[in-house]
Amino acid sequence: MIRKNPNIQYHPSYWLAALGAGGTSVSFFMYLMWLIPHQATPIPTYADWNAQLLKGDLLSVMTLLALIGIFLFALLHLLLLIWNIIESYQHKAELKALDNTPAELQKMAIPLTLAMTVNVFFILGALFVPGLWSLVEFLFPGALFAFAIIAYVASQQFTRYMSHMISDGGYRSQEHNHLSGLISVFTFAMLAVGFAAAAAMSHVAATVAIATTLSLAFMTFAILLGILFLVKGITAMMQHGLAQPASPSIWMLIPILTLLAITWVRLSHGLSHHFGIESHAGQLFVPLSLLFTLQIGVLALGYKVMKKNGYLTSYLYGDKESPVSFGLICPGVALFVMGMFWWHIGWVKTGIIDQFSPIYWLGIMALLIIQIVTIMSLIKLTKKLLRHPIGQPIAQA
Repeated sequence: MIRKNPNIQYHPSYWLAALGAGGTSVSFFMYLMWLIPHQATPIPTYADWNAQLLKGDLLSVMTLLALIGIFLFALLHLLLLIWNIIESYQHKAELKALDNTPAELQKMAIPLTLAMTVNVFFILGALFVPGLWSLVEFLFPGALFAFAIIAYVASQQFTRYMSHMISDGGYRSQEHNHLSGLISVFTFAMLAVGFAAAAAMSHVAATVAIATTLSLAFMTFAILLGILFLVKGITAMMQHGLAQPASPSIWMLIPILTLLAITWVRLSHGLSHHFGIESHAGQLFVPLSLLFTLQIGVLALGYKVMKKNGYLTSYLYGDKESPVSFGLICPGVALFVMGMFWWHIGWVKTGIIDQFSPIYWLGIMALLIIQIVTIMSLIKLTKKLLRHPIGQPIAQA
């Protein structure tokens, strides 16, 4: 039974729990994406993993474990999604009270999570519905429509917040000494990568053109907003220090960079197939390396800051409770996913290292450590924040 701490008011940050579970499901999909053959399709399907399981080798075991991980965390994602939908309906007044406040932007976590849900369903359909890929050209317009609806909701939410801030003023830097505003950038980057999926995988030129246009629009919007919120947030933090309860926001740049990188990879593939713009792994090595190393730098700096201000000790390992802590999950998921793209596109496909060689497995093991730490953190936070048995003493927030 999912039961939050009754002492903590419902907050949009609870949606980040569902987002983290969905992202973890996608992270297990990376093993299938890069390790098992799928020459006939751009992503592995039901037929591909079935063929791999019949081989009975080490990759077959990894395939089975990956499938279990995908299914279990997709199930957790859907359970947390339904719970959040119900809670949001029951706490409409609390959510409405956030309007015209600095916290209003945190409601962007809702369309962000819904966009992740579309990605999760796409993966589940490809993997567990035999023959579905033969109908994929009919499914792409449906996926684009779903992302378009979510994009409309997200844009309405964001413009409502920004129009209030610009028309009425009231911006105070001491209320924005964090990077929580990047949640809007995160949302638009998630939409950009969603639209880019059809651009990369569809064989219908019109679908590719529409998807590419929408993806580029939201990617550009995300980049511009990212610069704005980074400058404002860092300036405020340098003046007032980082607000401890919002400490996880310092890592939010990590998933944004992963989404923008994957968007660029997907668009490059689509432009290569339909617009005659050549793209190969060597061209992607530099941007992927730049972004991945930048993520590592952000991770190291954020860890140092949260260790110094005691956030991890209090909110992850200690008794303090806040739904904002779920913001610690997506950075770990994103770093793992980005690492898989960087390792396989930048090193394997370029021929620098041989796939399944000792050095290859060393890289996979390093990424696996990131994934395990992230999963352990997700389980720990879910138990602490969403598994409060009735009658049990409840820690104060």
